[in-house]
Amino acid sequence: MLAEYVYVDDEPEKIIKQIKSVRFKADYDITEVCTRFGNWSRKNLYLKQNTPSYYNSQPKKMREICSDNDAQVINQAFLSILVLSGQQSKDIYDTLILSYFGEKQVITDYIATEGYVRNEWKKHASGIHDVPCKQLSKGIRVDNIYIVKPRSVQDIARKLNTNWNAVDKLKKRGEDYLRGYFASLKVQSGFELEMVKDRII
Repeated sequence: MLAEYVYVDDEPEKIIKQIKSVRFKADYDITEVCTRFGNWSRKNLYLKQNTPSYYNSQPKKMREICSDNDAQVINQAFLSILVLSGQQSKDIYDTLILSYFGEKQVITDYIATEGYVRNEWKKHASGIHDVPCKQLSKGIRVDNIYIVKPRSVQDIARKLNTNWNAVDKLKKRGEDYLRGYFASLKVQSGFELEMVKDRII
């Protein structure tokens, strides 16, 4: 009995479905994670330069920080963006840093180092009398210190010479990457950020 052959052309066509891009879902707000990390970073900068009053004068939302342990893990997550292929990885990293930490601005601060000079400096600043600057120069220390302000999407767009829509996409891509990073960390090692575990956010 002859075998019945089926030609390739007669076989039913297989329909291959395209894989849709996956977005990791999380039961916490990734922007809150990034905000607390940015606040933590600013606080540490102000403490290092001995200007804690700059940190304390910020609105309450900008003073809510993560723990040191969480900060180390989040910092690694941010840095891992830079090792991704392509120039856009640096743009994503820069966008997240500018959005959540901010941009440093240098300001000059004059600090009186001696008691008499300190009093004279206050009088001079108040306009009580005109004290020659040379007389003050010996007891005055000039410090260049930083203030840091988070930037809006529009500000970042101007800095990167692009439009706000492109920056918004970069920001969202970065946030999606971080969600995936923390989801992968949890699957592989069971690790979860303290603020997520304790449901602070």
